[in-house]
Amino acid sequence: MGANMKEIKERIDSIKNTSQITNAMNIVSSTKFKKFQVLTLKSRKYAEAIDLAFDNLVASLKGNRFVIFDGKREVKKVGIVVMTSDRGLCGSFNSVTLRKLDEMIKKFKKEGKEVSVVTIGKKAKDYCKNREIQVDSEYVQLIPETMFEKGKKISEDITQFYLNDFYDEVYLIYSKFVSAIEYNIQIEKLLPIEKKENLPTKEYVFEPSEDQVLTAFIPKVLNIKLYQSLLENSASEHSARMSAMKQANDNAADMVKRLTVDYNRERQTMITQELTEIVSGSQALK
Repeated sequence: MGANMKEIKERIDSIKNTSQITNAMNIVSSTKFKKFQVLTLKSRKYAEAIDLAFDNLVASLKGNRFVIFDGKREVKKVGIVVMTSDRGLCGSFNSVTLRKLDEMIKKFKKEGKEVSVVTIGKKAKDYCKNREIQVDSEYVQLIPETMFEKGKKISEDITQFYLNDFYDEVYLIYSKFVSAIEYNIQIEKLLPIEKKENLPTKEYVFEPSEDQVLTAFIPKVLNIKLYQSLLENSASEHSARMSAMKQANDNAADMVKRLTVDYNRERQTMITQELTEIVSGSQALK
């Protein structure tokens, strides 16, 4: 009986210690979430303005064929940029993204296409390594101070890979931030860039040429797109971890409550048994 009470007491203490850790992580995630939420929402307006300017520019192009828009004549090699977190303890945040990656790889391979991946986040890197998925580039430990430059490098590399026929199509998988309790998995085609239809056309003069202007402008557009995606993904990650840690705290509180009831029940049973033995002994002495 006493041994059982000791075991319950040890479990209660262990759960309380774990709860202190998850509560601290919840506070840290909450602080980081607020920071990325502000950055994400502020950057969205700029990203939307760049997209609109680029769409208007593309709509004014002449009837020439541009591989960056019209695509390759045959698609043999596909590149996938996938964004996850570096650390875990954020619920199903990473597993949902990696499941989408797995589905895309199977789909393209079934179509007879080669697939390779650019990983952003340690979880994606480890996932691909464990499953022997070809990784062309990997990026980890992205912080707000270097995120824009990293996005620039990734976008420039992707554009060159595409123009040099290393990729025939490029896709992006990331989590789009919606609110503190919601995010959505997004799958977007980065290259070739799809032209928007029915846009008002304006006359533009391209110097020195359309090809050179587009070659210089497209990486910048992709840079903003990737930077915005990194912000969206980071905000989603911290909101998911915040929710996961809050749920862990709530579960810990419920477990402590149930175990405390069990402990008190065992204690009451032991006291009752001791009283019964005392009374029985007293009766025997009479």
